[in-house]
Order: sequence, then structure tokens, then C-alpha cells
Amino acid sequence: MSSLSSDTLQSTITEDDAASSYMVCVLHFDGASKGNPGKAGAGAVLMTEDRRVISRLREGLGIATNNVAEYGGLILGLKYAIRHGFKRIKVYGDSLLVCYQVQGTWTSRNQKMTELCNEVRGLQANFVSFEMNHVGREWNADADREAEIAATTLAAGIVSEKL
Repeated sequence: MSSLSSDTLQSTITEDDAASSYMVCVLHFDGASKGNPGKAGAGAVLMTEDRRVISRLREGLGIATNNVAEYGGLILGLKYAIRHGFKRIKVYGDSLLVCYQVQGTWTSRNQKMTELCNEVRGLQANFVSFEMNHVGREWNADADREAEIAATTLAAGIVSEKL
């Protein structure tokens, strides 16, 4: 039986932390609202570029519109990626509004949307590489599933993670 010295253990931890800062995180996000506004949830799925799932996240949002829920999914996923040391991220979502507002293609006349977009841009500053992509719903099914589960089962502010 071999044992690890504290130097070896520290080296391993440091190497793991460094790996996440160089690895690209792929984030799929979505939101769901039952009634628009209605009981809402946010979903995010983070994975490696070769599609290995890192984490599936969901958050209950209480009563919210679908657009607020979409932003909720994006913010949930970005905060997770930042907390885990990722510095490069590719983001995919099926909300044209959220994708285009974050990219700066569209502006918002709604104060809540502007605030959420500004929050995303603040989080975006934590990444050395940030790519935002709009995809069709069929390419976002995993994040959609997490958002739907959150909307129907989680109370506002409750976050659930599945590895």
C-alpha cells in the first residue's frame, strides 16, 4: 500500500485546479415558466468539449417570466463554472433574446432584462474566453429537462446539482 505525502497531495490538487483553468467548459442553459409569468425554473448542464457531463444544475425561481428563467439558467451555469475555476467557456442556449442581448446585437427596453444582462456581462469578465451561441431547442434538450424539473419541483431559491 502506498501513501501520498502532503507535497504530492498538494501537487495533485494544484494540477487539478490548473486543468480546469485551461480546459474549455461547455454550458447549455435553459429556463421554463408555467404560465409566463408562472412557476419558473432554471437549468444548466456543464460538460467538457468531448461531451462528458461535469454537472447538471437546476434552480427554482418562484414566479417569473420565461425570459427571466432563461437568464436564470445562464447565470446559474456561469456561477458554477467560475466557482470551479474555469476560465474558458462556450455557452449554448435556445433563447434568441438572451443570446442576442448578451452578444450586444439586441438591446433591452425592459429594466429587469437589462439588469440580468448586466449581471451576465459582469460574470463574463471572469473568463479569458467567452463564446455565446444560439442553438435550436432540439440541441438543448438536457438543459430544458433540468429547467422543467426545477419549475415543477423546486421552491424559489433552491438549487439542486446532479453529477
